[in-house]
Amino acid sequence: MRVFLSYLLFPISIFYGIVVYFRNKFYDFGWCKSQKHNVTTIGVGNLRAGGTGKTPHVEYLIEVLSKDYNIAVLSRGYGRKTKGFKQLDADKDTALTVGDEPLQMKKKFPDISFAVCEDRNKGVKELEKRINGLELVILDDVFQHRALDLDLSILLTEYSHPFFKDKVLPFGMLREQKKGYKRADYILITKSPENYTMGDRLSFEADIKPKKYQKVFFSHIEYKPLYLMSDNEKKIEIQDQKVILLTGIADNSIIIEYLSSKTQIIDKLEYADHHNFLDKDIDKIISLYNSKQEINPIIITTEKDAVRLLGFEKLNNLPIYVLPIGLIITSSVTKSVSFKEIILDDVRKNKSYDRIYHN
Repeated sequence: MRVFLSYLLFPISIFYGIVVYFRNKFYDFGWCKSQKHNVTTIGVGNLRAGGTGKTPHVEYLIEVLSKDYNIAVLSRGYGRKTKGFKQLDADKDTALTVGDEPLQMKKKFPDISFAVCEDRNKGVKELEKRINGLELVILDDVFQHRALDLDLSILLTEYSHPFFKDKVLPFGMLREQKKGYKRADYILITKSPENYTMGDRLSFEADIKPKKYQKVFFSHIEYKPLYLMSDNEKKIEIQDQKVILLTGIADNSIIIEYLSSKTQIIDKLEYADHHNFLDKDIDKIISLYNSKQEINPIIITTEKDAVRLLGFEKLNNLPIYVLPIGLIITSSVTKSVSFKEIILDDVRKNKSYDRIYHN
């Protein structure tokens, strides 16, 4: 059946690939115009549809760049029920008004300006109007948004699902042809294992075939202490807990692997990425917890899921804990300098690279 489906999807993949190919060529040759902005723009995105870890990488950039620059963050606001430009208010907005990932980041960085807008050029212009002294805008999930001419472009590709082993939608998961990677200034291999060897890194970089202007780095997830969803000041240790895992993300396999190494997962509630929780879902969560009460479990969820669960008061009495994540970014094989040092240096230069599009 899978082979038959592959043959069925192949012509669709070819047609989709042709359309995307010519769209990119129109931009490459200048027949479609990309807009430059007065503020420095840094884009984070990917070639592959699905989760490659964009949000923690945007958060990493916020932590690094906000110390030296007046920054703002612009997202599309995937999954929101509103349209157009909207600046975030952490106290008033919900995942339905601005999207779960922008709201998650706004709650984590309340002093940083966040906005959502489908039209990224319009979004950047609005931020320039509204924020005095704005110097830099970080754009989330913008790699295919060719109408905006980025100053620096960061491409993410997952260690276990690299773009060079994938195919164009719907036959594979790529949003465009593999050669699109040439538009990136940085290539970050995300969700890398902690124990990969120098040989693994050399092999991976050889498969990518980075251009001379591209810098390659590896990142892996760093898990932080659990905190209570209804009171983030209350923290607990993860060891020896009995856990019900509650997720609505693209890929929860890494979380499962981590929790399994630290504690016991007794049950899982798994939903689709960006799942819009309904009352029936909340009742199911409560019912499952009540059925396990005799063993005194806790419920663990992700930061992204937490912002979609916060509005349900019925959950306040449950021991729902959030598992926050951070990043460790290691130097590439060919670069001994850190990612942090290089990105700060490139921002200071406000440097746009002469990328090679037409190979």
